[in-house]
Amino acid sequence: MMRVNRLDSPTWNALKINDAVIADDITLNASGKAIVEKIPAGVIIGNESCKDCGGCDLKDAVDIKSIKCGMGEEADAFFTEASKDVLMVHARKGREVSEPVNIRYLMENGDYNADRVEILAEEGSSITVIMDYTSSRLDAKGFFGVQTKVRVDAGATVHLVKVNLLGSDFLCLDDIGVTVADSGYFNLTQMCLGGGRNYIGTAVSLDGYKASYNGDMGYLCLNGQSLDMNYHIAHHGRKSGSELQVKGALRDKARKNFRGTIDLIKGAKGASGNELEDVLLLSDGVANKTLPVILCDEEDVEGTHGASIGRLSADMLYYMQTRGFTKQEAELLSTKAKLNSVRNLIKDEHTHGRIQYFMEEAFK
Repeated sequence: MMRVNRLDSPTWNALKINDAVIADDITLNASGKAIVEKIPAGVIIGNESCKDCGGCDLKDAVDIKSIKCGMGEEADAFFTEASKDVLMVHARKGREVSEPVNIRYLMENGDYNADRVEILAEEGSSITVIMDYTSSRLDAKGFFGVQTKVRVDAGATVHLVKVNLLGSDFLCLDDIGVTVADSGYFNLTQMCLGGGRNYIGTAVSLDGYKASYNGDMGYLCLNGQSLDMNYHIAHHGRKSGSELQVKGALRDKARKNFRGTIDLIKGAKGASGNELEDVLLLSDGVANKTLPVILCDEEDVEGTHGASIGRLSADMLYYMQTRGFTKQEAELLSTKAKLNSVRNLIKDEHTHGRIQYFMEEAFK
């Protein structure tokens, strides 16, 4: 049993959203599933065993291991034990890498695999990393977990993209931890469309002056899918800023929990944080829980949150049906309009096409 996505500041426990429990006995049987498709100039790809080779500065990234992730200590212990090697992605000082680094995981039916990835962006560098989880079958069963730790140095920019297109009976753990230094910028774009049970934990620590974070999350839960999310954005640095936008759709018997915490810590004068969730409910049988939290220990700060939860109106559905759309087509069109605003932030045409195909197949 593993307890994950625990709130730092628990709420009324009757909501049963203070944390999540994974009761599965996870036994891994697959390894080496990461395929790095592109290695642009200015990027070093390595693993933990090369950190002392002396041929580059990867050894300087060892402190990444101390970064706290969003799923919590039990998940951290699980990944440390489950994945003995670490894939390292390193952007050199001052290098602006124009092409993305593509890391793909192809999970077959019956695969149980876990991996760890560490991303280091040195001072003044810029890098985009696309991580894509896919199954060869839409109904594939298995387990996939990945822990991603990111260090954004002063003046650096990291755009991390995560796309989940796993089979409908996969258990997926996606654990993320980030630190951002002075004037650093971390941009996270996520699309969670596949998997049967998905757990996402993200912890961002804005440590430096004018450190900033922007997160865009799009999700689709159909049939019996479930999604449990925990985002914690800690503002330590003065004039640090954060934006989190979450957009998704639920249908059939799908279940979703969202926890979003903006933590304005003493000393973060002039900091501002904002979070917003927009949920489309396509069926009466869905279960949706949204918990936005703002914690404040500083006076000169600004924090806002909001949630928009609604259904496809009867008038809109009737209008679309009079134009020749079936109810299913109308739902797909409305869902795509919501999620495409997130998909379009991913600057990779191949990934766009696969997301489009997956959504259309899922609604059949």
